[in-house]
Amino acid sequence: MPNIDWGQLKTAEQIADDERRARVPAEISRAQGRAILGLQGLTQGVLDYMAGITDEQEAMWADLAWNHTTTWRRFDSPFLTKAAAALGLSDEALDDMFIAAAQIVI
Repeated sequence: MPNIDWGQLKTAEQIADDERRARVPAEISRAQGRAILGLQGLTQGVLDYMAGITDEQEAMWADLAWNHTTTWRRFDSPFLTKAAAALGLSDEALDDMFIAAAQIVI
């Protein structure tokens, strides 16, 4: 009889979340990201969020992410996480945006 690590078992919700995330690209190009934001009418919201950043260092990082990176990383970008929260986007909505953005050919 195999040993079962009960701490490793997942709920149906956790399994569904893992499956959804497996479909989400880890990164998209900045152009694809800006395109999906434009298509969904969210560009101005990001610009407003950036204009409201008062901390100089945070503003610098946001500018670098918005204007100077080649890719946007879904799961480990502090800028993306903060901007999505400012726009009121859920994790699922952000995942859907990354999936859609990855289909954009520029």
